[in-house]
Amino acid sequence: MTTRRILGATAIAAAALAAAPRHVRADACSPPRVMVVLDKSSSMQTGTISGVTKWRIAVDALGTVMTELQDKAEVGLMTFPQPNACGPGSLDVAPALNTRAAMMAELATPPPNAGNWTPMAQTLEAAAAEMTLVGADAPRYAVLISDGWQWCSPYDATTRYDGVDAVAQLNAAGVTTFVVGFGGATDASALNLMAVEAGTARPGCDPSNDLPSDPDQCYFQADSAAELVAALATIADVVSVETCDGLDNDCDGLVDEDLNRACASACGTGSEMCVMGDWTGCDAQEPVTEVCDGADNDCDGATDPGCDCAVGDERACGETSDVGACNPGVQTCAADGTWGGCDGSVGPTNEMCNGVDDDCDGDVDEWDGSDDVGANLCAPGESCEAGGCVPNDPTDPPVDEEDGSGFEEGTPAGCGCAADGGPGLGGLVLALAALVGLRRRKD
Repeated sequence: MTTRRILGATAIAAAALAAAPRHVRADACSPPRVMVVLDKSSSMQTGTISGVTKWRIAVDALGTVMTELQDKAEVGLMTFPQPNACGPGSLDVAPALNTRAAMMAELATPPPNAGNWTPMAQTLEAAAAEMTLVGADAPRYAVLISDGWQWCSPYDATTRYDGVDAVAQLNAAGVTTFVVGFGGATDASALNLMAVEAGTARPGCDPSNDLPSDPDQCYFQADSAAELVAALATIADVVSVETCDGLDNDCDGLVDEDLNRACASACGTGSEMCVMGDWTGCDAQEPVTEVCDGADNDCDGATDPGCDCAVGDERACGETSDVGACNPGVQTCAADGTWGGCDGSVGPTNEMCNGVDDDCDGDVDEWDGSDDVGANLCAPGESCEAGGCVPNDPTDPPVDEEDGSGFEEGTPAGCGCAADGGPGLGGLVLALAALVGLRRRKD
C-alpha cells in the first residue's frame, strides 16, 4: 500500500471515530448520594403483614435492594424518632459506597412496642440540613419510608401537612425526595402532596386521593413485602442511573455512557445524546420558513399558505386533444408558488401534404375539394401521395364539339361540310376564295 493510501485510510478512520459517540473511561467515580429516612415508630413493630412485622419486612427489603445498589450509590441511613418518643431522626450511617452491612447492623434492633411516634416532617427537615447528604456535588436523594401519619403526642391536627413544607426544604437543598407508604394505615393525602411537592409524583396519579386503598397514588404505596421491594428497586434504578454530568455516576468506569433522552420541537419528536456532560441537541425537525413545496415547513398546521401550487408540480394546459399533430402543453409551478406559462401546446393547423394529420381530425393529407386558394394540398397538375406532391400522368386534350375546332369521328378528310349537311369551316373557306377571284376579274 502506498504512503498516500495509508494516509487516506488513516484520515477516514479518524473522521469516523470523531463522529461516533465516545464513552470516556473515568479515573474515579462520582456516585449519587442517597439518604434512607426510615420510620421506626412503634406501629412498625406492632403492625404485621401476613404474620410478619412491618419492621422485619422493611429491613429485609432494604437488605435486598442494597445488595445491588451499594456499589453504585453512596447510601446512608436516618431513623426516626430519636432518641425516643417524638425526637426528630438523626444520622445512623453516613452515606458511602458499600454500606449494606453497616445499615443492617443499625437496623438489627427493632422499635419498641409503644412510645415511639412519627415525626416525619421534623426528620425530613433534619435531612435537609445534614451535610453528609447535602454537601455532595453529585445528585442527592432522600427516600422516606413510613407506615403512618405525621403524629406526636399530644396530636396537633394542624401539623398534618408539615411534611410538604419539609420536602420543599429538601428541594431547596438540591435533594430529590421519594415517598414510600407502607401498609394500610398511611396518611395517603399527606403523602400524595409530598410526592407532588418533591417532583417525583408517579405518572397519571391522582393528588386528591386520601385513602391508602385508592388507585393511582402519587407516592409509592406498598401493601406487601413484594410491593415494598418493587418500590425500592424502582427508586434504586432511578437514583443509580448514569446522569449527563461528565461524571461516572454508576461507578462502572465509564462517563455518560448510553445516555439518550426524548425531545421535541414544534415539528415533532426526536432524541438527543449526552456527550461529556452536555446534551448534544435535539434531532427533531425544527420549523423553517414556509415555501411552496407541499409541506408544512413552519409546523403551524397550515401547508403552503398563499401558494397556488407546490414548486415543481406540473399540469396540462392549452390544447386538450392529442389526435394527430395536436398535443397538450405543460405548466410548471415556479419558485414563488404560481403557475408558469404553457409550454409545448400544439393546436390544429391547415392540412398540408406532409403525411401528418395537421388539422387533428383523424385523417391524414385529405383535401376537402374546395376552390379556395390554398385549399388544394398541391400545385395544379400534382397530387398528394404518401406525404408528398407528385406530378399527374399526361392526358389528350379534349375535343370542343360546339365550335367545330376538331373533326368528328367519321367525317372525310378535306370535307368542307358539317356532319349535319350545313357548310362547315372548309366550305366557308372555298366560298371566300371564289369571291376574291371574281373581284379581280372585274378590275
